[in-house]
Amino acid sequence: MKKLMTTLLLALAPMTAALASPSITVPEESFSLKGKMLNVELTETAGVVTVQGIAGRYGRVFLTYNMTMNPNSDSQGAFTGRGMGINDEGVRQAGSRQGVWKREGTVITYYSLDDVSDGNQNLCKSVLDISTGEFEMTFYPL
Repeated sequence: MKKLMTTLLLALAPMTAALASPSITVPEESFSLKGKMLNVELTETAGVVTVQGIAGRYGRVFLTYNMTMNPNSDSQGAFTGRGMGINDEGVRQAGSRQGVWKREGTVITYYSLDDVSDGNQNLCKSVLDISTGEFEMTFYPL
């Protein structure tokens, strides 16, 4: 019986630790924008991509991705950036952005955390097809 209890405790210990570990939950609420790539500027470390689109309450938005490459891979890295939007009433909001990116073929996927001047913070996933210039971004308010 003692051996059975010891075996059970050892088997359940990893599950108990996993339940106590913090996790990330992606919020259910989201909104998206579709847009186009405006500019690419190549640098020694990677480049800067600028996109624009219409984003609901933020109106017309412009976003930059100041990309750096992972020194061990030419298809992934990190980025910082800025965002700025002006809605139809002339209200301007701006934000800082930071995250990581990964390229598969002609498609770059960006994952970022954005801090906006209206007090909102967003988890974002952006997809840019560099062959067509098509851009789509989904915001998940935190």
